[in-house]
Amino acid sequence: MPAFPTLDLDGKLGKMDRVVLGWTAVFWLTAMVEGLQVTVPDKKKVAMLFQPTVLRCHFSTSSHQPAVVQWKFKSYCQDRMGESLGMSSPRAQALSKRNLEWDPYLDCLDSRRTVRVVASKQGSTVTLGDFYRGREITIVHDADLQIGKLMWGDSGLYYCIITTPDDLEGKNEDSVELLVLAEFWKNNSDSQAR
Repeated sequence: MPAFPTLDLDGKLGKMDRVVLGWTAVFWLTAMVEGLQVTVPDKKKVAMLFQPTVLRCHFSTSSHQPAVVQWKFKSYCQDRMGESLGMSSPRAQALSKRNLEWDPYLDCLDSRRTVRVVASKQGSTVTLGDFYRGREITIVHDADLQIGKLMWGDSGLYYCIITTPDDLEGKNEDSVELLVLAEFWKNNSDSQAR
């Protein structure tokens, strides 16, 4: 005898119960698997020195609590300017050819680079990290980082990190690489690419 008896009116009600139960389980498992999802649509962005830019970040969550948005900056592991001008070091080229997954500019321990909080947003309150105070930087829309005037030191990796108190599953961060160029380097880089 089954643990949970079902009524069987010519087999139709029993089958319907199983279908409803099956779909309920699928929706429940889908919600459990997805959880918090953070995506940055542009993985690499080139922008001009002293110009404004926006780094986009989208997230979805099943939480009904307000999310905390934080943007972190991580400097390059080594100077990227030479590569953008077509003059990367032979050592870096040889190492990256050996391991196609490894990027000598991006892949290193945080202890070997500069890591700072750029800005955080909780509710409608945006707080800038110490290094960025006094600059035109804010978080707009739900999670986009808006920088009013780019500086040389702004080149690097930017991580969009979302935290919710009750949605701990899923992917809570994604990153975008920002390369800041001056007009001279942009024109020189464009002509070398041809």
